[in-house]
Amino acid sequence: MYKETYSIWLENSLHNEKIYKLIKRYANEENKDSFSPHVTLVSHINTKKKALKILDKLSVKKNSVVFDKVSNGDTYFQKLYLESSDNSYFFNSVANLEGWPSLWVPHLSLCYGDELPKSFDLGELNELIPITLSFDTLSLYKTGPKVSEWKEITTQSLY
Repeated sequence: MYKETYSIWLENSLHNEKIYKLIKRYANEENKDSFSPHVTLVSHINTKKKALKILDKLSVKKNSVVFDKVSNGDTYFQKLYLESSDNSYFFNSVANLEGWPSLWVPHLSLCYGDELPKSFDLGELNELIPITLSFDTLSLYKTGPKVSEWKEITTQSLY
């Protein structure tokens, strides 16, 4: 049994097909659950009530971000992802939150896991970038260690 956790994501109501297909392909190859393309703004929130309060404090407007770097990390939820050289949009979105971010690196995950996907091809990913993604939705999700159990709680359209 794990503790209940919540996360606040930036998403696009119309997912970028190239990115979404890549996420689904990697998940399928690795026999893992797929997930929607998103950038997590705040994670590890321990109650729904607290998550809703944080959601109200965010100052997020609709915007587009250029992702221009492919990265891989050492943690399960940051194995393979896209980064932007200009993270000001993300940092400005959470500027009203006391104590956040500390070591947060805004990113858009392509694959979760302990290892890179079998079909990982840096050349293929480098052809994808730079890619401009629009964010028009702020979403609150119940999250946790099992992607299959993630559940959307509420969304807000951004203007």
